[in-house]
Amino acid sequence: MKIQLNRIDFALPTKSFFIDYTVSQKRQLPVVKEFIIRILHSVGPSPVSLIQNYFGFTMSETQAVLDDLIEESLIKWSSEEIELTNHALENFEEVEGSMLPRFFEVVDKLDTVFFELSEFRMLPRSVQRSGLKSSSLSLPLPDDCYSNLNDKARSSFDSSFEHFREVVKGEDIYADREELYKINHVNSKFDVSIPIPVEFFIDTSAPHTIQSAYEDAALDEWDINKSLFKYMDSVLISESKLCNSISFHDYLTATDDPILIKYWDDMEGVLNTELLLSHFKDGLGNDSSKTQLIVGNLYTEHNSNAIIEKLKEVYDGKPNSNGMIWFTRAESRTWGRTKALGKLVESIYSLFDKRRKTSDSVLVMSCSSKPESYALKKIYRNVEAQLLDCEMTFGGENTEILLIPNVMVACLYHVTLNDERDLTLPVGYVSFAPELIESVTQNIKMWSGEEAVFNQYFENNTTDIKNTVLNKIYSPILFQELNRNK
Repeated sequence: MKIQLNRIDFALPTKSFFIDYTVSQKRQLPVVKEFIIRILHSVGPSPVSLIQNYFGFTMSETQAVLDDLIEESLIKWSSEEIELTNHALENFEEVEGSMLPRFFEVVDKLDTVFFELSEFRMLPRSVQRSGLKSSSLSLPLPDDCYSNLNDKARSSFDSSFEHFREVVKGEDIYADREELYKINHVNSKFDVSIPIPVEFFIDTSAPHTIQSAYEDAALDEWDINKSLFKYMDSVLISESKLCNSISFHDYLTATDDPILIKYWDDMEGVLNTELLLSHFKDGLGNDSSKTQLIVGNLYTEHNSNAIIEKLKEVYDGKPNSNGMIWFTRAESRTWGRTKALGKLVESIYSLFDKRRKTSDSVLVMSCSSKPESYALKKIYRNVEAQLLDCEMTFGGENTEILLIPNVMVACLYHVTLNDERDLTLPVGYVSFAPELIESVTQNIKMWSGEEAVFNQYFENNTTDIKNTVLNKIYSPILFQELNRNK
């Protein structure tokens, strides 16, 4: 069973070029002209009267059509006979036992062509050209990928012209014969980075290996050798590894997880991921109908859809609670680097009663300086949520919690595997059980009042203390009480 763990949008550097080129393409002769050519090919040099009598033309009509054929260098007229030129004779070919004329003409064309810079391949029209978000991870390419670009574009266009026609322009190369005659000019146009969505998944048959694949089938077919993945892996390499034993107990203290504790081996200090994934596959890992085992980041397609579907049911009943607090893992370079994060936040936000002051969303993330806050603001600027910094997020570095007070709590523990990349196996639970929601909420309240250190790095220097995200949004959401009499 394949389980999606994470989604990342990579930014692939590309460049567009104006390419002015000339092609020779098939030219269909008018019926009368083609039949004159075919007659002359069959009988050889013939008197003009043969053509005139065959078609029943007047002398002036015959003269007009023959003049056109002479101008097009298809026939020549000597003495009283007409015959095909060498050019015409060379352009007959056998088609199903018959000799038919196949003529071509030279035509100038101009196109804008996009090339990715790693191997200078043309981008097919099926690959998205826009939609890049600030959260996308840029692919680091070698310096030589940015040199002699016009020459590379010319060479690639010349060697891949049929590919350009079929895959980039969507033309039928078999029905419309066309050959590249020459490339006249190549001019660079502009740089653009395009989004490359990639999914990272685990298979229950190989529970210790995180695999990757393009989410878009068109990309999968285009980069058939998966050459871009070496650049993706290079940007994800991480030397830091957290201790699962210490961090898991921090997670349990924060989340009161009733599910993962069953898979923890205290003697070995590890989570039995093989058994956990096997139970998840067979639907045996749930604690109750209201508290269920989840695998993968909350914004993955399966988890996101399941959360929104359940929340819609809850909000149809008009709960007396609003607002979301998400203790993120933004310190990881792979967390939330996808437009799917913003989509999930927006979907949850849309359910809130906007008349209440708690109808907002807060992403809490580790931040240690003003410069770091600027970088994080840029990454998550497209997410419809307020940002709040703290020195260490609730539950430790391997913990992630999404809380909608009195409605839902989702907790993830990020298991570190033997992988050089900054990728984890997120496992945990989502619960709509009031007692578990209340327990986690109380833990967060206690932490917020006694241990948390909020430095307000995301705030403007002129912001009044009562108007900060901490005091105006975070605290009202966290400390709202459920009025059961409403």
